[in-house]
Amino acid sequence: MKVNITETNHDHIENYLAGHSSMGADIWGAHKDTDGKYVFRVLAPNSDEVYIKGDFTSWENTRMTKNTKYGYFFIKLNANPGDYYKYIVVHQGNWVEKTDPFARAMDKEGDFASIITDDSYDFSDEEFIKNRDKNFDKPLNIYEIHIGSWLRYNDKVNFLDIVDKLVAYVKEMNYTHVEIMPITEYPYYPSWGYQSSGFFATSSRFGSPVDLKKFVDILHQNGIGVILDMVAVHFASDYFGLDHFDGTGMYESVYPDLKYSEWGSNNFDYSKGHVRSFMKSAMTYWLENFHFDGIRIDAVSYMIHYNGNKNRGVHKDNIEFIKDLNKTIHEAFPNVMLIAEDSSDYPQVTGKVEDGGLGFDYKWDLGWMNDTLRYFKTDSINRVNHQANINFSMFYYYNERFILPLSHDEVVHMKGAMINKMAGSYEEKFKELKLLYTYQMTHPGKKLNFMGNEIATFDEWDEHESINWDILKFPTHDDIHRYVKDINALYLESPAFFEKDYEEDGFSWKVVDDNINSVFAYERKAGDDRYLVVLNMTNTYKARYEIPYDEEVEFVEVLDSLSETYGGSRWDKRNIKIEKGNNLVLELWEYEAIVLKIK
Repeated sequence: MKVNITETNHDHIENYLAGHSSMGADIWGAHKDTDGKYVFRVLAPNSDEVYIKGDFTSWENTRMTKNTKYGYFFIKLNANPGDYYKYIVVHQGNWVEKTDPFARAMDKEGDFASIITDDSYDFSDEEFIKNRDKNFDKPLNIYEIHIGSWLRYNDKVNFLDIVDKLVAYVKEMNYTHVEIMPITEYPYYPSWGYQSSGFFATSSRFGSPVDLKKFVDILHQNGIGVILDMVAVHFASDYFGLDHFDGTGMYESVYPDLKYSEWGSNNFDYSKGHVRSFMKSAMTYWLENFHFDGIRIDAVSYMIHYNGNKNRGVHKDNIEFIKDLNKTIHEAFPNVMLIAEDSSDYPQVTGKVEDGGLGFDYKWDLGWMNDTLRYFKTDSINRVNHQANINFSMFYYYNERFILPLSHDEVVHMKGAMINKMAGSYEEKFKELKLLYTYQMTHPGKKLNFMGNEIATFDEWDEHESINWDILKFPTHDDIHRYVKDINALYLESPAFFEKDYEEDGFSWKVVDDNINSVFAYERKAGDDRYLVVLNMTNTYKARYEIPYDEEVEFVEVLDSLSETYGGSRWDKRNIKIEKGNNLVLELWEYEAIVLKIK
């Protein structure tokens, strides 16, 4: 909605300053009035003066009028979509050029002038929006991508350059959602968008706001959900952004030990009402105007505790803000997912706000990720001492609604590509990677994988380079690719693997404490849909491995990681019937993962 603010009616601004508003995008920034002129309005309570300059002033400084009661400046001018402009904020004799905090677009790296936009767009995704939900009892298999390096033709990558190929690929590979790393405008490309300067601006690197809307619309028309990665804990410290916006610590804390994050950026100070309204408005803006199906909030542990340091205690202002944010979003968009990237052990992250929880729908299980990768980095012979890295996850699993992530964070900064985390020889690494992906896709919880994981690229991710798709011409990589495609399909088609993710009767261990053999076996089930998963985590052959059963059932193999279909040597599919009182006996090859349907 468009907000009409006059000198005699400031209810919307009062709500905003008190922290109760999510309508900031309709209050602040550049808005076209009924007479065709543009009203510019900027909050800068401690500034002595604010000027505006742009294409419409021939880049001459033009003084704005100050509303002293509410601390904002405003002006009405003849302007047009596409015009560039800047604010000049004056405080105690210092003149600083600033971008509009509510600009919908900004100039490219280096200058960062704000741009007036006409971002009107008619979506054609009504059916998708009507049917979407939070997927608690549905499959949720997320493909995380970086727009600038998923498929890079040259130095410029537009949303629309890749969308058709992305749609075809996501559908072929049986993912349900795409998660895009931050595309809110940011000054430094290698920050990947995690140090933003424009929380309402679509990054000019990847296209216009209309390009992004069309990108989401096309994905929706093809049945693919889109999740936006956003940062709420901190912002870029560049002079033209929010840092000392009105000459004082307007958005950040005035206390040095609270102002700076460990990345050198500024922490948001959520004790201030206008800061709370700013971030609620930003989240609302993206969900309402771009039809995103979820927001993943980065570094939540750094909001829960002061700079992520548990020893400093819980940051109460941030806790209250998180609850307020999630409650506000849920009320406005009841079918949208809110996801916390949180490495803390703070309780009830996915609990309801009214029950004392933080109100997120999902939490990344970074404990599962760390334990699992630590296990697969361990030599086969030594895994006997590390079984808890696998079985520990189910001790705490039902405390939250978890997503199991193998994200971009795990394949950068000398951590090694996913294939290089596997212990053993070259051939063994490929076997183990299929073992890892089987474990991830059949373990309770929703799934997330970063681009490139599915083709076993040996290169760490580089934001300047395209994923090395040429590697698929090599059979070993193509085998991994097809295996991921098939296990994703099995996940989508089998309610046992998603319907009861967060109910205890959806999972049961069959073998959990065989430390000597390092074999794990578990059942997943929902109604009549029932599967047994068996994982041989070592390079040791087992001619007769017994799994205890006391019922009359039939086991039909639906997937084997060592099948000749995926470059292995197994060609016969198991079909085993057992009588009550007899155990299931399997031949297990080195690093073999088996999924059996139980009839």
